[in-house]
Amino acid sequence: YLDAIGSLPSVADTRAFLSSPRPDKRQRLIDELLGLSGDPARDRFNDRYAAWWTLKWSDLIRNSSNKLGEQGMWALHNWIRESFRTNKPFDRFVTELVTAKGSIYSSGPANYFRINGNANDLTESTAQLFLGIRLECAKCHHHPFEKWSQADYFAFAGFFTGLKRKSLPGGNQALLVTDGSDLKHARSGELVPARALGATEPADFTRVSDRREVLADWMTSAENPFFARAIANRLWAHHFGRGLVEPIDDLRETNPAVNEPLLAALAKHLVKAKFDLRTFTRTLLGSRLYQLSSVARPENNDDLQNFSHAIPKALPAEVLLDAICQVTGVAEKFNGWPRGYRAIQVWDNRMPSYFFRIFGRPQRVSVCECERGNEPSIAQALHLMNSPESFYKLRHRDGRAARLARSKLTSEQVIDELFLATLSRLATDEERKLMLVAFRETTGVRRAAVEDVLWTLLNTKEFLYNH
Repeated sequence: YLDAIGSLPSVADTRAFLSSPRPDKRQRLIDELLGLSGDPARDRFNDRYAAWWTLKWSDLIRNSSNKLGEQGMWALHNWIRESFRTNKPFDRFVTELVTAKGSIYSSGPANYFRINGNANDLTESTAQLFLGIRLECAKCHHHPFEKWSQADYFAFAGFFTGLKRKSLPGGNQALLVTDGSDLKHARSGELVPARALGATEPADFTRVSDRREVLADWMTSAENPFFARAIANRLWAHHFGRGLVEPIDDLRETNPAVNEPLLAALAKHLVKAKFDLRTFTRTLLGSRLYQLSSVARPENNDDLQNFSHAIPKALPAEVLLDAICQVTGVAEKFNGWPRGYRAIQVWDNRMPSYFFRIFGRPQRVSVCECERGNEPSIAQALHLMNSPESFYKLRHRDGRAARLARSKLTSEQVIDELFLATLSRLATDEERKLMLVAFRETTGVRRAAVEDVLWTLLNTKEFLYNH
C-alpha cells in the first residue's frame, strides 16, 4: 500500500487480507493496488495510485507555481495525473514531455520548457531525469568521472535549439518551434553538430521540423543504453529503499550497479513490457526479494547494499500526514482546499505547513531526488509527541479514539482495532497485555486510555517507517 499508492490500508482491508484463505491473495492484492485485476470493482485504487505518482514526478520535474503561475502549474499537474491514471507507457510520457509545444495553459507538458528556460537547463535536466546522466560538469570541462566531453554536452544541447515563446492574452504563452541550429563549442568556438550521447554520427533532421522528435525517438528506443536502465533503477530504489546504482540518477562506468546482471535484466523486462510501469512494478512487488523481512540476521546485519534484507524507509511527509489523519480519523485542513483532501493530492508545493517543512517536503528547485529530506530529527519527534496539532487529532470528539471509547467493544478488541489501523496487524499477546495496563490505570476514563494507546502507536518506529 505505502509503496504502490502512498496510503495505509483501511482496517477493513487489512482484516479481509489477514482472514482470506486464498493462496494467491498477495498477488491479487498487488493487482488491485496497481489496477491490473481486470475487474473495475476491484481496481478501486486508481485515483490514489495516480495521485501518489503525480506527486513523485511533480517533485522531479519541479512543477511549481513560483515559475509557472497557478494556471501553468495546474495544467502540468493535470497532464501528469492523467498520464498515470490512464497508465500511459513511460516512453510515450517522456516523448510528449520533451516534444511539447503550444499554449502553456492548454498543453501541460509545454511548461517543462518554462521550468527549464534555455538549452543548457534542458540538456542537464533531461539527461539526469530520464537517462541517469549528470552532464552539468561537461559544460565547462571534460567530466572528471565519465567519458562525456564538452563536445558531447553541446552536441546534446543542440536538440533544444529552435524553441521560441510567444506572449498570448491573459498572461498565457505559447511554445513555438522553428528551425534549430547547432551550438558552438564553449572553448574552441566551432559548431558542434547535434548528436545523441555516445553516438559517433550527427543526428539526421532531414525528415523533421522539430529537432526534439529525433531526440525523443533516440531516448525512448529499446536500443538506448541509458533510458530503460535509468527508469528501472529509479523504480527499484523507490520500492527497495536504495538503487542498484547510487545515487540513482548518476549511472556511469565509474559508478557501476551493485548487481549489473540484475539491472540489465530489469531494463530488458521494462522494454519487453513496452514501458508499462504498472506491469513492471507488479514484477517487483511480487518478487521474493521484496518480501524479505527488515529484521536482519547476524550474518547480514551490516549489509546496506546487496538487499539481503529489507531496508526500512522513512515515510515521506505527505504520506505520513495522510497516515496520521487516517489513523486518527481527523482530516487535515489545507489552506484554500476543501476539507478531506489528502496531502498526496495537494499540488501546490508552496502550501505553508510546518509539518511539511520539518519532515522534508522538497521545494522543487532541483531534479535530484535527494532534495526530499528523509533524515530523522528532534523537531520531528517533538512535533509528533507534543504538538497541539497532534493532540487535536488524537482528542477530537469525532476521531477514532472517541468513537472506539464510546463503542461496545471490549478493551482487547479496541487494542486490536488500533493496531490494525496503525500497524496493519493484530497486537501480540505481550503487546496486548502491556496496553491493557492503560485501561486499568485509567478506570472510569476509557477515552483517555484509548488516546494513550493510540498516541503510543503513532510514535513507534513501526508506524513511522515503511519496513
